[in-house]
Amino acid sequence: MSRYQRLLQTFVGLLVLSIGSVLVTNLFISSQRALPLVITFPVIIAGATLSGRRTSSLGITRSERQIVLSPIGHFFFASAILLPPFALPIVAFVIPAERTSPSGWLIRFQRLLTMNTSSLVFWLVVHSHPLNGGLTDRQVLAFVLAITTHLLVDSLIVSVVMILASQKPVLVTAHWNLKSLLREFAEISIGCIGAIFAIINPLLLLIVIGPCCLAVDHLRVNQSAQLGKRDTRTGLLNSFGLQEFVDHEFERAKRHSAEMCLVVLDLDFLRDVNNNYGHQIGDLAINSVAKQISALTRAIDGTARVGGEEFVVVLSDTNLEGASIVADRIRSEIEELKLATNSGILRITISAGVALRHDNETYSDLFDRADAALYASKRLGRNRVSLADEFVETFHANQINTN
Repeated sequence: MSRYQRLLQTFVGLLVLSIGSVLVTNLFISSQRALPLVITFPVIIAGATLSGRRTSSLGITRSERQIVLSPIGHFFFASAILLPPFALPIVAFVIPAERTSPSGWLIRFQRLLTMNTSSLVFWLVVHSHPLNGGLTDRQVLAFVLAITTHLLVDSLIVSVVMILASQKPVLVTAHWNLKSLLREFAEISIGCIGAIFAIINPLLLLIVIGPCCLAVDHLRVNQSAQLGKRDTRTGLLNSFGLQEFVDHEFERAKRHSAEMCLVVLDLDFLRDVNNNYGHQIGDLAINSVAKQISALTRAIDGTARVGGEEFVVVLSDTNLEGASIVADRIRSEIEELKLATNSGILRITISAGVALRHDNETYSDLFDRADAALYASKRLGRNRVSLADEFVETFHANQINTN
């Protein structure tokens, strides 16, 4: 599918969803009453909890949310208080345009669905106790419940999408990321504070805007720290981010006696690609490999770029057979790629080595064994996956022309 076809598909999907959201919202408005909190809140909690438990059993985790550094992103939920409800789909339609994702139209479609549905529920809860120039204890509780409801609805929808996208069950947990939930609660609260002050007296915004900006700036600093753990070219973890991930996963694996595998991948003949096609095409090849690795691994897996053309995948709760299947799937998908250049179509391949973590083994030792298997793949002709336990001899980089 071409880029323009994907864009058209994305636009049509978002447009259909927005129209549907307007119709559903108007249906709620026509009833002229919000659903009672005593009914909606328990139902949402039950649905999100059951869905989260099912998702956890499938081995899919809630991925870390990225904070959108823009006024629209931070104060979106203020619109659920200040704007008429039929305007919510329009606001929700604008935001995904800023949140472009290499994951494709399905993720953008799901993101819009999540924001629009949860914001509608947010509106229903808040307007069951509307503000009329004051703020009672019951209304404060309604705001807290509204924010919590949004997070639960969001988790419910994300869970459903994860279940539908799941390929095979594995034994992992950690669907509910408390740190991520609390951070999003704080983000939504910023918009709520501004909206509440605007309703009570618009001039109060002159006072509250300063603290809100400081809060946004604090979130920006936190995100910058997270970005420091990412490779700027591919968005994968860099060496610092990988080390933090490995430390956490190794400790968890030791505590639960869980299996863990390491996959080391290397783009074949990158030097020749740079020499024959230019470094711009070389960068395209690296990014293409990174996208395939991201698309074919789980949210709980650690994916990193640790060198010019070298990548690492840490597969938690995965045995050697499962890791070799993942590695070969990545290899196969990359082999099918067709990169357009001025000189025609360029095809690329990767070589990979897979190693299963042994008891009390350090990451350095595990990496050395996976790296040895990688160079065995290089020596055997490239474009293949080798398992570390199949080789006794260690193949060093300086023994082979790896390009």
